[in-house]
Amino acid sequence: MQSQIQSQGLVLPPEHEVGPSAARVNTKGSCVDPSTTDPDTGDSNKFGLYIEENPSRLVALGRVYEGSTAVYSIPLLHGQVKVGFEEVKDAETPVPVPIDEVILVGQTLNTFLAWPTLLVKRLSEQVFYSHYMLLFFN
Repeated sequence: MQSQIQSQGLVLPPEHEVGPSAARVNTKGSCVDPSTTDPDTGDSNKFGLYIEENPSRLVALGRVYEGSTAVYSIPLLHGQVKVGFEEVKDAETPVPVPIDEVILVGQTLNTFLAWPTLLVKRLSEQVFYSHYMLLFFN
């Protein structure tokens, strides 16, 4: 095809390199990098997402997007944090901060939601607490 274009006297424009042309900065506060592995301890920053019961119950695992101020252009309220869902533990449980498209935990996989800060626990802390309770009560 290129030879046909050149035989007709037409010139192709130069090919541009593909790649980022400039750093992009999010000004809405909704796409902040998720928590990652702590370089000092090597702990994974995966979080347990709980619902308020007595005692609180683990319903999903995910990542916290610290520094975010909104989820899908909806501002986070005081006491809320943006979370991304990676694993569902209890699909039929209602989420504490529903949106039109998501009302059950089973609908959260690979999405973002606001979640009450008090119901978000770092898994490494939860493992330590569980181990401590086993030692204390045995």
